[in-house]
Amino acid sequence: MQISPVELLGLVAGFFGTFAAAPQALKIIQTRQARDVSLVTYLFAMTGGILWGVYGWAVDSLSIVFWNGVSLLMCVSIIWLKLQHSKPES
Repeated sequence: MQISPVELLGLVAGFFGTFAAAPQALKIIQTRQARDVSLVTYLFAMTGGILWGVYGWAVDSLSIVFWNGVSLLMCVSIIWLKLQHSKPES
């Protein structure tokens, strides 16, 4: 299977777009604090990732489906971390 230059561009762009959230996840893990992280932002990002993934499937774009699937996992992870590390300390 040969990947077109445009699809390769999509794969590279998707990598950067998806892993833009990685520093936030790492910071939550390191500090065990997520009070200031916006839950709404990541719920919107998760919804966008789902919709873009469906769109990518419809237009048969590997880069869109793949990176939005990874992005969905990243958003779900951050949402889970937010819910776990926003509880008041006892």
